[in-house]
Amino acid sequence: MSNDVAGLYFRKLRMLHCSELQLISFYSEVAAHAADDSVEAMTDDCRERRNRLEQLAVNHGISIAGDDCQSMRRLIAASRMNLADDHASCGDLATGICESVHRLQILNYSVARSLAAKERLKDDAAELDRMLDRMVDRFPTACESVVPLAMLIEAR
Repeated sequence: MSNDVAGLYFRKLRMLHCSELQLISFYSEVAAHAADDSVEAMTDDCRERRNRLEQLAVNHGISIAGDDCQSMRRLIAASRMNLADDHASCGDLATGICESVHRLQILNYSVARSLAAKERLKDDAAELDRMLDRMVDRFPTACESVVPLAMLIEAR
């Protein structure tokens, strides 16, 4: 595996892991506003993806800790403001917030899968593909809109 692409791939795994940790924490806040149990199911999905990412890291002998994932942090902060402002349809808002954060996750999992495929890491690419397929199945409309550029630019 070339060092540059390997480094990008491992950094993407760290970023995805950090994002999943942030989402697990954030969804506990969203659940208080949701009209149904769908947020709990999404939290369980995040935990499952986190565990799979940790296993990928173990398989490669790398540490999964260390990324701050500023883009997810900013998106969650914006979503918190929307959640605080909403008083009418909390269930719809919770679903909308979940879709917006998963839009970014879908993008990042797609990049990770592409990097794994480029480096011929077939098992990794297949695992990332399964996680990505499950997100796309749960949030099909998340693929229809664009992630704002400001959410993608990492603060340096």
